[in-house]
Amino acid sequence: MVTFAILGLMFNKWVLCMNRKNIKMQALKMLENNVWNIWKPILVIVFILIIFEILFSYINFDSELAESIVYLILFSLITSQLFVGFSFYMLNLIRGNNFSISNLFCFYKSFITIFIINLIVQLFFMIGLFCFIVPAVIVMLCYSFVNYVLADGEKDVIDALRSSRELISGYKFKYLKFILSFTGWFLVVLCTFGTAVIFVLPYISLSNALYYDKLLSIKE
Repeated sequence: MVTFAILGLMFNKWVLCMNRKNIKMQALKMLENNVWNIWKPILVIVFILIIFEILFSYINFDSELAESIVYLILFSLITSQLFVGFSFYMLNLIRGNNFSISNLFCFYKSFITIFIINLIVQLFFMIGLFCFIVPAVIVMLCYSFVNYVLADGEKDVIDALRSSRELISGYKFKYLKFILSFTGWFLVVLCTFGTAVIFVLPYISLSNALYYDKLLSIKE
């Protein structure tokens, strides 16, 4: 009986394994009725970024260095919460929960935590770049799901970073292959002079959210 139980657990683990083709097929199926639902928050984010760029252009600085530093800080303060909100929106969508544009702004109350996490990840990434490309890629993979972790309710800086690392542990290469599997779609976007992005961006957003959700199920 114990042997059958172990085999049963192994089979369930295999069923839940990260099959990128299945995830992408599921994303395509969900995309049929959700292209506009995914584009709505994206357009809101784009609009906010345009407003930010316009307002920032009116600020005068004494040096380019000061301008760059202030720009990066303000940009991070504004966008990091929006991206966590977008992750929350996407998770609600794929899980069959209620979702709305208001999801984008749910995390401004935690802006300090999110800003610190964003700053730490950027710092690690920059250190990785100085140590050649491979460490930078590893950092990127380790913290790929930190926005989803925050969207799922984690409020501690250290725990959020650790949760993202633990989730991707053992799946870094698989996730890298998953990301690279969209290369052909980027070429389609280029060949269609950007028109295909109407389909490709929601498709990738859905696929990534589904990948996180599947990985979370496996690790739990």
